[in-house]
Amino acid sequence: MFVCDQGYSSDIHQEIINQIVEGEYDMANSKYGFTKMTSNEFKSWITKQGNYKYTGIQVHHTWSPSYKNFYRADGTHEDELARQNSMKTYHVKTNGWADIAQHFTIFPNGSIVTGRKLSNTTPVGIKGWNANKICIEIYGNFDKGGDTMTEEQKQAVITVYGELCKKFKITPSTDTIRCHAWFTAGGTYLGDYNKAKSAKTCPGTNFMGFGNTKAAIQNNFIPLIKQYINTGNTEVFKPVTDPVACGVYKVTANVLNVRKGPGTNYGVACTVKKGEAYTIVKINGKWGQLKSGAGWIHLGYTEKVK
Repeated sequence: MFVCDQGYSSDIHQEIINQIVEGEYDMANSKYGFTKMTSNEFKSWITKQGNYKYTGIQVHHTWSPSYKNFYRADGTHEDELARQNSMKTYHVKTNGWADIAQHFTIFPNGSIVTGRKLSNTTPVGIKGWNANKICIEIYGNFDKGGDTMTEEQKQAVITVYGELCKKFKITPSTDTIRCHAWFTAGGTYLGDYNKAKSAKTCPGTNFMGFGNTKAAIQNNFIPLIKQYINTGNTEVFKPVTDPVACGVYKVTANVLNVRKGPGTNYGVACTVKKGEAYTIVKINGKWGQLKSGAGWIHLGYTEKVK
């Protein structure tokens, strides 16, 4: 029998009981009604959740708190569950909301912490785009000049978005995965980041190194999620911004799809593996055509060696 710590308020007590009944509460890594997980634990956890009606996923960064709040001078870091609880306290007591705004927070060390329950609860994330949406806060300030996202956090982000898309049958696109930066404070959808009109910069003007514009998300973030769904690979490619040329390229991703054409809208012809080198004979944007004629690869998952 579970006995609630006397330090918990009655509403948290009831929340924990509800989560135990629904299989959402892990006694070893839970506190304040929240559960902390690794990416592998999240993969297992999400399969046990109900098949709720969700049609899209929001992308946010916390901005504050940022990495300087998470990492301490002595090499340790703050407690993720305590931070999640402090965010809930602020959202409830200061903002007057019924619960913490987000469904999940993804921390710099790759930890994933639950927030408001997934059981068809509407978040307080993007005015005008909250109904049937999942709200995710990515811990850090990812505006230019701010934090540089850790590899652990990047991999956790890709895992969470990929697993949620699989669970709720959401096809990744800029119609189903949207940044707060694409909306005004009043909830009008702008379709892209507009410095003068956007409510926020979320998820940051340098999010994952490529930014918060619709083109950046379409050309970089969405392919990462699709790659994860197709292969389970969470390796983040380097944004291809400089002019590229034909030559020999070595694959840096664990597994990389070879497409029938220069884009993710083309079917997969085959796959290539990390460390293999291929001669590129034609360039189309960020895509390179293999000399063998097998197809095209995204050069963001490679490095030029010759």
